[in-house]
Amino acid sequence: MRILHLAIENFAGIPMRLVKEERRLGHDSRLITLLSPMQNYEEDIALRLPALNAPFVPLLRKIIRAGNTPSIINKRHEGAVKYWQPANMLDAALFRLRDWYWQASIHAALEQIGGLESFDLIFADGGHDFTRFPQLLAQTSVPIVSMYYGSDMRTRGIIAGVQEKARATFTFEHDHTLLFPEAQFLFYPYEAPVYAPSRSYLPPQEGETLRIGHAPTNRAAKGTDLILAALESLRDEFSERYSLEIVLIEKLPHRQAMAAKASCHVFIDSIGEIGYGVNSIESLLMGIPTAVEIMPDFALFLQEQCKGETHPFWNIRRATLREDIRALLLAQDKWSSMGQYGAAWAARYHSVESVVARYALCTIIQ
Repeated sequence: MRILHLAIENFAGIPMRLVKEERRLGHDSRLITLLSPMQNYEEDIALRLPALNAPFVPLLRKIIRAGNTPSIINKRHEGAVKYWQPANMLDAALFRLRDWYWQASIHAALEQIGGLESFDLIFADGGHDFTRFPQLLAQTSVPIVSMYYGSDMRTRGIIAGVQEKARATFTFEHDHTLLFPEAQFLFYPYEAPVYAPSRSYLPPQEGETLRIGHAPTNRAAKGTDLILAALESLRDEFSERYSLEIVLIEKLPHRQAMAAKASCHVFIDSIGEIGYGVNSIESLLMGIPTAVEIMPDFALFLQEQCKGETHPFWNIRRATLREDIRALLLAQDKWSSMGQYGAAWAARYHSVESVVARYALCTIIQ
């Protein structure tokens, strides 16, 4: 089967991970990314198109859209899904100019791989089209699958021409299923880097240093200040049992961040509505007991997705944060079993193989 993935960029390396797994299964799978890669991920056909990455473009957008530019908010959304449309005539003109500028590069890349019609299936990552005026995917006869990764459905909205053609919609975000019930949930496909440390988890003995990790990419979104304050308030209470050390993993190269995380006995990810992310998956796979706030409806949702199997996280809540962390620190006898269960759970549901198998089972890939 010939499969084409179209992505704005190789976001977190996810599209290429899926492509490589599809190739392993024997499919002729390709990836076209429109923009220059933001990180050093493996690419297939990277067009590195200009315009959207130019320094003046965000300011120009802000002026043209006059306050209508959506902000990326790190929280889940509920209610009705919105559909994308230009903010005004000037906004539409900007898209038309961009599309005209891109046309030659896009068509040359498609010609190089045999054209859209030579494929059996197209994945529109983020529900995106090559261009907005006209939409190339909206005109093709090839079956389309929409796949959403992050904020696009919340902020930009669904692109109607693509969605109307989509035979299925997948998402890695729980709240997308609240916004758009047709979207089928997929677990985030995680692949450990080659430099990921291997370790055998051992909890600390009394009198040793207890290392508690926290890795804020966005302090406000993670609830970092509240988490650190709760840990500091518990330091004296546990001083007779442990020397408590807070391992703050922040603004480090990923290799160093992974090494620091591997040195921890407990990992606390975040509080709030965002649930768990890659930081938690990494700590789970290292066998480290991992704490994060999981909203009640998300906990039930995960249990349904896992056919009744419960998630492995120690649940902490903003309203009772200190007591929840205190209970975790008192549960040392459970840490090893928590870590073993968490590692097995993460490997079972977050491996690239299981994610591709999950959407293949939905008769998308024959």
